[in-house]
Amino acid sequence: MKKEILKYLLTAGLTALFASGVLGQTTPQSDRVRTELERTDEIIDRAKETVVSSNALVAAVTLKQATELQRGAKEWFGKRRLLMAYKQTLEAREQAKKALVLCRLTEQGETVVLRKLERAGELLEQAKESIPSGSVERLRALYELARDNLNRAWEFHRSQRYRPALKLANQVIKAAREILNASNRDIRKHADFERRYEGVGETINKVREKVTECGSEAASGLLEQAIKAYQLSRELASQDKLDAALQSLQKARQMAVEASKNCEGLGSLNRRYDRLKNETDHLNEAISRNNETAQKMLNQVYDQLELARKYIDQNQTEAAAAALKAAHLSLNQLKRHLGSGGM
Repeated sequence: MKKEILKYLLTAGLTALFASGVLGQTTPQSDRVRTELERTDEIIDRAKETVVSSNALVAAVTLKQATELQRGAKEWFGKRRLLMAYKQTLEAREQAKKALVLCRLTEQGETVVLRKLERAGELLEQAKESIPSGSVERLRALYELARDNLNRAWEFHRSQRYRPALKLANQVIKAAREILNASNRDIRKHADFERRYEGVGETINKVREKVTECGSEAASGLLEQAIKAYQLSRELASQDKLDAALQSLQKARQMAVEASKNCEGLGSLNRRYDRLKNETDHLNEAISRNNETAQKMLNQVYDQLELARKYIDQNQTEAAAAALKAAHLSLNQLKRHLGSGGM
């Protein structure tokens, strides 16, 4: 125990002598402190060059602190307060090293933010081009806000406020992607509409032919509604009201299908038969008996009508429909012949 107390007193005494400058300038301790001061000067000089080239404001403040600490360390050394000089030059050195680290972090941060800002600008430009004409106001407003945020982010970057610049850049990227996704959904909807529009158009054309043949007023009314809904769907699509356009297109298809169903069954077949028979009889009265070609074509129509009548009476709807269609085609051919001067 006594040995430990003696060792403590001896150490404390030496420290006090070292701090008070009793040990001379030419002692080994003095040489060591001088060496440490010189090493700190070298690091500070290197840090000055780096800070100036990097233009890092926080690093410059830290370097200034290092320079002031080093100045104080040299003053202590001049007063032969070697321990104080030694401690303070080490503190100065740490600050100078910290300034160097801050320069590297600033350069890295600047690079990261710069790349992020460039990426945000690219995505925002793509988003702008993807917004369709007449698009919903929400996408336009979102783009305007993102553009303003990008301008602010560049201002933060120029003033080396990288954290808020990075935050705004991320917001711009998020907004741009939202616009792109929404625009892509609209593109897909447009493509889907065009595909369905073509299909419904084909359905309406087929039903129109059937309705013309069957002569049903109810079917004609349904077909007229289908055509109106079909035309409305195109108008809505041109206004980028795609959901409403698709709904109108679906309605057009449903009306066309109803019209087609109205022309099916024995009742419809009988109406078609009666209409074709009456029209054929009317032409028969107007055709000259000497017109052999027209008479031959007329007989073909009557043959098909007779066959259709037979199938209708036998409840063979598909065969009857086929026969009536053949009669209709032959009748149209006869009309074209008569219209070209074959009366």
